[in-house]
Amino acid sequence: MQLIRYDPMRDLRGMERNLDKFWEDAWGLLPTSIEAVAMDMYEENGKLIAQVNLPNFKKDEVKVTTDRGVLEVTAEHKEKEEEKGKRRYLLRESSNEYWRRVALPEGVNADKAQASFKDGMLRVSMPITAQKKTKSVTVK
Repeated sequence: MQLIRYDPMRDLRGMERNLDKFWEDAWGLLPTSIEAVAMDMYEENGKLIAQVNLPNFKKDEVKVTTDRGVLEVTAEHKEKEEEKGKRRYLLRESSNEYWRRVALPEGVNADKAQASFKDGMLRVSMPITAQKKTKSVTVK
């Protein structure tokens, strides 16, 4: 049998670890890095496609802009509910925002960008002009 030295603080440190874990999880209210909304960009049929899943937004709450080789997607959703009774007043407010700004690769014609929003999925399509051919240089 192994003897273990008595440590009165052991239980306290265990409770501290449990509290740290509890606050890190944030009761599931805050998005973690895994749940964060990402922007997927890929090339398809000579076009650069940017897709963002925005499930809690409506079409009129989403704004897409391009400026000097930068694509910016913003969305803002606000709700406000009021209940007035004889003896009470209840007000509920919530808001949800999304903002992403990415640099576009060289050769993308952002002036001809087209965006569509269906079932919470934003899809931005931009044509890619002919890219410069790379030239191989022989090393001597």
